[in-house]
Amino acid sequence: MRYRKLIFWLVILLLIAAAVFFIYRYREKIARILTPLILTVVLVYIVKPMADRLAVRKVPAGIAVLLVYLFIFAVLAAFGFYLIPELAANIMELMETLPQLMSSYETIFNNLISTIYSSNWSGQVKDAVFEQINSLTEQIRGWLDRLLENGLKLAMDMVRVIVDSALALVISFYVIKDGEKFRDQALLLVPRRWRNGLLDTFRQISRILAGFIQGQLMIAFIVGMLETVGLALIGMKYPLALGMIGGLANVIPYFGPYIGAIPAVAVALTISPMKAVWTAAVFIVVQQIDNNFISPKMIEDKLGLHPVATIFAVLAGGEFFGVPGMLLAVPVVAIFRVVINRIVEAIV
Repeated sequence: MRYRKLIFWLVILLLIAAAVFFIYRYREKIARILTPLILTVVLVYIVKPMADRLAVRKVPAGIAVLLVYLFIFAVLAAFGFYLIPELAANIMELMETLPQLMSSYETIFNNLISTIYSSNWSGQVKDAVFEQINSLTEQIRGWLDRLLENGLKLAMDMVRVIVDSALALVISFYVIKDGEKFRDQALLLVPRRWRNGLLDTFRQISRILAGFIQGQLMIAFIVGMLETVGLALIGMKYPLALGMIGGLANVIPYFGPYIGAIPAVAVALTISPMKAVWTAAVFIVVQQIDNNFISPKMIEDKLGLHPVATIFAVLAGGEFFGVPGMLLAVPVVAIFRVVINRIVEAIV
């Protein structure tokens, strides 16, 4: 029995190592299919619960899915009718004031240089500080140059996102409509004695994905609304646009809130340092509310992952696949844990 356990764990380690090597070797190709995959999974777990309710009322599966799609599009259109004009106005105003923002930052930068020149610091300290400032300036210029050069690539990426979204709509339609048929046909390939265990594993995975996706979407909406209200209360410019950016960024675990706060704080700095402090305070307060009351209730308790495991998963996902990898990292680790536990229960 002891040797059996040892062989089992050696096989598991070899499989993990092979999976890591495969993912690293073909990470660019895998990354290309992540966007339609993510969109498909999100659509399935949003649409399927509503389609199932219609199916209970004897509505054919295909028609039920189409009705849910129409309902979702109608809701989005209704929200868009009220929100998009305001959001577009915020974004246009923000784009129009970008030259002024850059001028403000240039003034701040020049004042900083003058302060350092007139300080009582030693020559070596000043040289070291200026060296770091010049290095940072060159990095920023290089980033802006790459951003301009990649304008065409960004446009192509937007086209790819549209194509991926259409593809996800089609795939999710058939997954929801014929999902049970796919499941039954797949089970025919599995030995009979393993089928119940496999079904139970799939149910656990489905619960994890459903809880994660539905929870993240709800949290993003709540956080975005709270940040919008907070920014409006302190008299911040573009509260809806900046609040929505913060809400969307919040779907990235741990790091998203900081990423989402950067645009708002950057805009606030051009108004006054105190406005930047108040803006940062809004994001900190909302994040504390999210961390202590919203996320634990909706996601973390359901996944059962330790924060350290979550952080490492997000870092690894971002390193291999960028933002899509960061979004997928947490549910993938949770699913991996379920699969390993089921294998251990079945063999050991």
